Amino acid sequence: MTQQYAPLAEWPFKFHSALPTVDATCDTVCLWPPQHHNTTGMTENTRTLLVVDDHPLMLEGLSQIAAQALPEHTVLQASSFAEARRHALGEEPPELVLLDPGLPDLHGLSAIQGMVKALPAGAVVVISANDQQQDQEAAWAAGARAFISKSARPEDLAGGLQAVARGERVLITRQQGMVEPPPSPADQAGLSARQLEVLVAMCEGHSNKLIAQRLQITEKTVKAHVSAIFAKLDVANRTQAALAARRLRLVPDGPASGQE
Repeated sequence: MTQQYAPLAEWPFKFHSALPTVDATCDTVCLWPPQHHNTTGMTENTRTLLVVDDHPLMLEGLSQIAAQALPEHTVLQASSFAEARRHALGEEPPELVLLDPGLPDLHGLSAIQGMVKALPAGAVVVISANDQQQDQEAAWAAGARAFISKSARPEDLAGGLQAVARGERVLITRQQGMVEPPPSPADQAGLSARQLEVLVAMCEGHSNKLIAQRLQITEKTVKAHVSAIFAKLDVANRTQAALAARRLRLVPDGPASGQE
């Protein structure tokens, strides 16, 4: 059963640049839910969301926002990159990861790239206290689907997560709130979201049959996407497509270790 949380208005803190602060003295004891939310009883159709942050209070607060924003998802937690990667490479990989790149065991660009490689079919949302232009550009280049400042209002973060779950790209900055993100490499190449998924699977060496099973579409549809990808990338075969995809930064440079 997915963890239930109190409405946003009842939370005792606001989010600032790094960690939340208490705005008022609590007259009663505040009880927080357990760290891991319903990691059992998952089925093939379970939708999961992973929150990764090494600060316990921030981790819990982000998990509450995620659960409120996407109640159909089971919310998992991780406090290190190694723990997050185990989730990503498990039998039930999350569809969406809310990642603080300032982790103790792997941080910055390496953490973002590592999570994108470990979860090529998922969406990585970077949430960071550092939201300068260069930080945003690094996240996009690493393959992030969204970049959100830790100074964002909870309702903006919730709306951003909902947009990402719909397949959109999101940028929320400290000064401007939610704004239009720059075009992605896939947008510039003219690839649709589904074609990008097929391209990623192709670059991992999967056959049309396996891609069809993975994306729950027919082999005929996969073949149509492959033909469209070849045309848009101006290539003649899968090897050329994979080289072009990496040159254009449409996919990570190589598969994550431990991936098939």
